Amino acid sequence: MAKRWWALAVLIGCAIGAGTSANAAPTPAADNVPASAQPADNPPTPVHYRVDTTTRVAKLGSDLVIGPGRLDGQFVIVPGSNPLRVEITGALTLPPADSYFVTFGFMPATATITVVSTAPVQSVLLNGTLTATIHATFGLTSAKVHGVPLNMGPNCRSDEAVIVQSGPFLSPLSTGTISGTFTIPPFHHCGVTENLDPLFTGLVSGPGNTLRTVLTFLCGGTATCEAAR
Repeated sequence: MAKRWWALAVLIGCAIGAGTSANAAPTPAADNVPASAQPADNPPTPVHYRVDTTTRVAKLGSDLVIGPGRLDGQFVIVPGSNPLRVEITGALTLPPADSYFVTFGFMPATATITVVSTAPVQSVLLNGTLTATIHATFGLTSAKVHGVPLNMGPNCRSDEAVIVQSGPFLSPLSTGTISGTFTIPPFHHCGVTENLDPLFTGLVSGPGNTLRTVLTFLCGGTATCEAAR
């Protein structure tokens, strides 16, 4: 089984390389064939990755490291696509992360941040580049400012953010790094005894944030993935 997946990885990698050559003859219409159009003899292939992310929050000037998490999904090769098009979908799960930052330039603060994926991750691998679109919200709990706990309540979270990342990727059975910039939306339902929405929206929300994600290939195919679960 291991030889089978290794051969598939080499095949896809070579096909992607061929798709970037000057002699390739692209067929634009083929790029728009949805994954759902796969014939019965070309079923989706399970694939699993470890996910490690680093987010730079622009307003705070600090990094937030989250992981390791998981991306568990499947990929399909779009029939007839030239250059080769591979579509990868999956469920993203990330653990909560403890953050430390300085507010107002002098006041230390801590909080536990949870990133919740609100829709399956949709990715396209084309011409050696993986482009992934993530829909997620950011939740805040266990916040302290200058050591004083804030009664956040259980539902303090942002509106949904749409994050697009891209980067070089050999094949769906490989490891790579993708990155992008995004806007952190406003926060709502923060605070029990007082409305803390303006505080956290003012401190955190806004454009120019960066996200760097390392996708580490774990396994592909149900027969080879049991040990990675």
